[in-house]
Amino acid sequence: MLHIILLNCALELIPSEISALKQIHKYASKRNKKPGELLLDQTYHGREMTRLENAEQRGRPDIVFHSLMTLLETPLCKSGFLTIHLHLQDDRIIKVNPEVRLPRNYDRFTGLIEQLLLVGRVPPEGEPLLEVTRTDLTRLVSELKHERPVVQSMLAIEGGKKTPMNSLLNLLPSDSTIPVIVGVGAFPHGDFGEELKQIFDTHIELDREVMMAWHVCAEILWVYSKKIEIIRRRYSSV
Repeated sequence: MLHIILLNCALELIPSEISALKQIHKYASKRNKKPGELLLDQTYHGREMTRLENAEQRGRPDIVFHSLMTLLETPLCKSGFLTIHLHLQDDRIIKVNPEVRLPRNYDRFTGLIEQLLLVGRVPPEGEPLLEVTRTDLTRLVSELKHERPVVQSMLAIEGGKKTPMNSLLNLLPSDSTIPVIVGVGAFPHGDFGEELKQIFDTHIELDREVMMAWHVCAEILWVYSKKIEIIRRRYSSV
């Protein structure tokens, strides 16, 4: 089982520190919403965001959008061998139902995430497809590790152990019952904190240059799918 956690997601509603600014209100008026009901986005709020702490790591919902588009509705996901969690910068965790079909349109996606962050779940009633949970990253990884006595947890990070694709293939188990936990950064700039780094047992670097989060997700997804022979399994089950 592959567990992918998108870490420090640059995903939040417009914070109170800048919600009263003129340009923020102008943008909110166009959307017919209050500032605190809208996603912070560098595309629209870049100048105003310079007033925020750690601004370089915030306001990029598109990173999560592209990463989820890469991961969801894949053979691995459809076969029940993939879970996805979003780790927010305030340490909250969003659980993603593997069966969710997200909007392909980015504007509709942001509207969905705005509802999620306001209400805590989507849809508001019934089986949740996206849900803000009451756990944090440390507890989440600990819970995933307790699924089996043998588990692998790794963090994709610049400066980690050089791990080209063939090395990653050798590193991953062919036994799909062994949990594999992979953390992938979902923020535009900066580094992970030391406390977060220590949560993961192994640090890996997949290329000598910085990779986009969705490219990292794609490589891990492909290599793991190959390792457990997911396509062969799907054909043999017909």
